[in-house]
Amino acid sequence: MSRHIIKINPDYERFRPQIESIVRHGMPDGAEVIYRGRNTLYRLRMGDSAVIVKEFGRPNAVNAFVYTTLRRSKARRSYENAERMRGLGFESPEPIAWGETREGLKLTGSCYICTELKGATEMRHWEEFPFADTLLPAFAAEIHRLHQAGVWHKDFSPGNILFTGDAARGYTFHYVDLNRMRFGVHSRSRLMSMFRSINLDRGETARLARLYAAAAGEDANAVEREALRQLEGYFREKERKRRFKKLLHHRH
Repeated sequence: MSRHIIKINPDYERFRPQIESIVRHGMPDGAEVIYRGRNTLYRLRMGDSAVIVKEFGRPNAVNAFVYTTLRRSKARRSYENAERMRGLGFESPEPIAWGETREGLKLTGSCYICTELKGATEMRHWEEFPFADTLLPAFAAEIHRLHQAGVWHKDFSPGNILFTGDAARGYTFHYVDLNRMRFGVHSRSRLMSMFRSINLDRGETARLARLYAAAAGEDANAVEREALRQLEGYFREKERKRRFKKLLHHRH
């Protein structure tokens, strides 16, 4: 028999009937699919608000037990990490709710609901922005601020970082996909690993690293070497995975 666990932000208690229906019965008719992959993102309206629902893919047999016994589910981590980030003074869409469906000790479904972030642009391909010369120093200073706060974002990729504003008003950075994070981290190597896939162009990674050094008051050459070492590690890992998949393909 299925059991449902639902946590709702008290500020959004008025949406409880819709939230419980989503967790118990699935997405309503009319929900707009805005991304479909391993997880699915939907946009829909709750009252006068546009919200985003992230429906996580069903975990494999091992993780179905892990996420109910040893670790929090991705949905719960997304909600709690967004709360933590906002509490530290960083921007993330406001968390509305998380929900889980369990059968015994197995997690069979989960979702995270947050407000929609409108008018923001992904950091992807920042080198193509005509205003990159003002955006990048602000972003480098933001990374340093994250590090000073002990925030280690393990999936610090350009698609998970958005910005609003401009050079005149200043830039504000917003973070999504927060289920892979740690707080209270002050290990230099872990924090610098956030450079490993922020941009796959070596020149752009070096550029950002030198701006980070300026914001942190550190040696630019040393920081550039650290950042490029992280990027090279990312490339090596991707190559290892590619070779492993090729080996498995040949064996089968």
